[in-house]
Parts: sequence; C-alpha cells; structure tokens
Amino acid sequence: MSCENLEPITTTIVVDDVNVVMQTFDAIQVFRAITGPTGAYNEVTEAGTRPRLEKDKTSYDFIDNNGAADYYYKFRYYNTVSGAFDTFSDPERGTPEPALQVISIQELKDIYLFGVDLTNDQGVPYSNAMFVWYIKAAVDWIEKRLDLPILPRIYPDERQDYYKYDYNKYIWLKLNHYPVIGVNEVKLVLPGEQVVKVFEKDWLHIQRAEGQLQMVPGTGTAGTILLGASGAWIPLIYGANKFIPDAFRVSYEAGFGRPRDPNAVSPRDPELDQFPPDIKHIVGMIASLGPFNVAGDMIAGAGIASSSIGIDGLSQSVSTTASATNAGYGARIIQYQKDIKDQLPHLLRYYKGPRLTVG
Repeated sequence: MSCENLEPITTTIVVDDVNVVMQTFDAIQVFRAITGPTGAYNEVTEAGTRPRLEKDKTSYDFIDNNGAADYYYKFRYYNTVSGAFDTFSDPERGTPEPALQVISIQELKDIYLFGVDLTNDQGVPYSNAMFVWYIKAAVDWIEKRLDLPILPRIYPDERQDYYKYDYNKYIWLKLNHYPVIGVNEVKLVLPGEQVVKVFEKDWLHIQRAEGQLQMVPGTGTAGTILLGASGAWIPLIYGANKFIPDAFRVSYEAGFGRPRDPNAVSPRDPELDQFPPDIKHIVGMIASLGPFNVAGDMIAGAGIASSSIGIDGLSQSVSTTASATNAGYGARIIQYQKDIKDQLPHLLRYYKGPRLTVG
C-alpha cells in the first residue's frame, strides 16, 4: 500500500474486570496485520507506547499513525516486568478519524502547506498525529462557529412539539439540526410515552438543506386518513388541544454525506451528498495555521531567528522573518486569517440564513 494512503487509525480496547487483569498484567500490546484478518501480525506498540492499565479504567485507545482502513488489529495483556503475556483478542479493524473525511493529511500538505519544510531539526517528518489534531480542531471550530454539523451525527430521538396549526399543514416540523442526511423514523408519542403512530416512510417529505420535514399520506388504507381532520390520530381527550409538548419523536442523521442506514429516507442532493468545497477550503486554511507556526519556528532551528557561520575569514548568515512577535510563515498566516474572516459571513448566510419554506 502506498504511504499516501496511510492514515491514523484508532483501536479502542475494552478491558472487562480491569482490576482483576491488573493482578497479573500492567500493559497492553497491540499487533497489526496488513493483509487481512488471518495475515501475519506484528506488534506496533513498544515499551514507551504500550497503553498502561489503570485502576477502574475500562477503555483504552491506541492510535496507529501509519494505519489504513483495511488493516486489522488484535491485542493482548502484557507484564512489563516478567515479560509474561495473555492470549490474543479476536482481530478487528480500527476506526479512521472522522475529521479526515473532510480533508486528508495529504490534501492539507499538498494544497495548504505547499512548499513548507515539514521536518524537524534532524530532518524527521512531523508526526501524522500533529496534522490529525489540527484538522480535528479546525472541523470542531467551524462547526461551532457556523452552528452546523459537518461530520455526520445521529440524533436518535429528537422531540418535537405538536402545534395544531402545523398539524393541519401536513405536520410541518423544523428539525433542530441541518442539513439533514436522512430520516430513519418519525412517530407520534402522547404523554405517558404511548406510541400512537409510526409514520410510513413513504409519507416522509424532507427538505434536507432547511431541515424541514412534513408527512404527506400516500395511497392505500392508511393514506385515506386526512391529517387535517381534528383528532384523526389524537385521542379525543387531547383532540381539542392546540399544543402538546414532545408529541413527535424523530430519529435522523445530520451533516454532509449519504446516510449510513440504507433504509433511511434521503432524497439525493449533489451539494449535500458530499462535503462542499467551500467547507473543505475553510477547514484546510484553519487546520494549516498550527503547522505553519510549528514549521516557521523551525526554519533556522527551534527558537532561532538568524544564524551565522564563519571559517577562515569567510562568513555566511541566514535570517528569517521569525521573531518574538512574528512567525516564520507570517505572510501566509495573515493571508489565510484574512480569507477565513472574509468567508465566514458568506458561509453563515448560505448555510444558516432564512431558508424556511411554507407548508
């Protein structure tokens, strides 16, 4: 596999009865196979990177910075003093970092960090973990700034109120999170958690970009019920009410991309079925600021703004733009910051502006 296809992969290890395990072992060895679950496994941890067992801690994450989506991992408990080890776990695949779906490490380097020396003083390339961290932070920042889910997120049981006026408009619901990827289930639940109706999926009509959902009856026996008929699905005791809190429960996925559930209701939309270029672009600029600062500090050596060499009357000096108040790649940082500031209002207007439609 080409090194360009490698990416950080997280393996989550759950240790049942960790306090019992710690009576014999104190660490975890992680092994990796690159040719399938039955391939040859080699340890990817070492003395300094093996997760150490801790009292009452049952979940441990190990990040393989040179992993891939089709690699398999297994682990075993290990005693760092005696060298004793336990039997292997079953093999399983690790989990790619979700933020790398927006922009990959290679894209960040090729597009936004082009021409930058991404090595330390000894010529060793920066760890992938650093780029992953800044990409994750960039995605998190822009999600909070736009109040918008970018990475797919499942909202399993969002509560929506019953308003009689909206009910008569084919149950007009405005979901809390959008753009919507797909809707899995909509049901009517009355006080006391009594499920009155689970709506047929062919009744669901979704405006994905606006997060608008309506139920329009289809053909067939159930489809003959008029939503506007007072009390059609609302028992008589509630039929006269104009408002019932938390009457509707909606399970759906929001963000960008296609639904993980193949049975979800999700009309195709080329702009929403993938991460939009404008979102990828601003994430790339934000994620590059951290590596720019690190690389700028390393131009002449960590913390050095200029250096000179003199031999037998000959001298050579090297000066950089780095100083106590200015980064080595300050010009590009300033330009990216300006672009980010200019683009944010446009993104806010486009993705979070008034885009409601009338039922």
